[in-house]
Amino acid sequence: MSHHSPRELDRWAELANIGAGHAAGALAVLLGRTIRMQVPRLSEAPTRAPEPAAPEPDATGVLFRVEGGFGGSLAVLFPDSARASLLARLLGTPESESAPEQVESALGEAGNILASHALSALADTLAARVVPSVPQVERCATRRPGPLRIETPLVDAAGTLQGLLVWTPDPEPSV
Repeated sequence: MSHHSPRELDRWAELANIGAGHAAGALAVLLGRTIRMQVPRLSEAPTRAPEPAAPEPDATGVLFRVEGGFGGSLAVLFPDSARASLLARLLGTPESESAPEQVESALGEAGNILASHALSALADTLAARVVPSVPQVERCATRRPGPLRIETPLVDAAGTLQGLLVWTPDPEPSV
C-alpha cells in the first residue's frame, strides 16, 4: 500500500526530472561527451514489508543528506562499469596508477558537482533553500529498497549507464 498519492508521485518524478537534467549536463562536461537522462523510475516499498538483505555493492556512491525546503537523501552512484572511464578522465591516469586518496577525492568531487547541479535546480524550481551534507563516498548497490526511491539513469549515446541519481525524499515531504 502506497504512502503517497498519484499526484505526489507525479510531482516527485517531475522534480527528479528537473534535477537529473542538470546533473546530466554536468556529467557531460566532466566526461567530455553527451549524457542523457532517462525517465525517472519511482519505487515505493509497502509500509510493513520486511527489509530484504542488502544487495552486493556494484557501484561507488557519493551520498548526501539534504536539509531545508525539502529533506531527504540524494545519492550519485557511479557503477563499476563506468567508474574507470570517469576516473581516467578526471585524474588523467588509470585508477590503478592513482593513490586511493586521489580516487576517493575525484569520485567525491564528481558526485558533489552532480548533486549541486541537481539540488540547485530543485531549489530554484521550488524557491526553497536546501543544504546538502558533506559528501560521503562508499561502495553500495545500485538497486536498494526504500520507502520511496526515485532513480534517474544518466547514460551516454550508446545507452551505457554512466551514473545513477537516486533521490529518497523524507517521509513527510513538503513539495
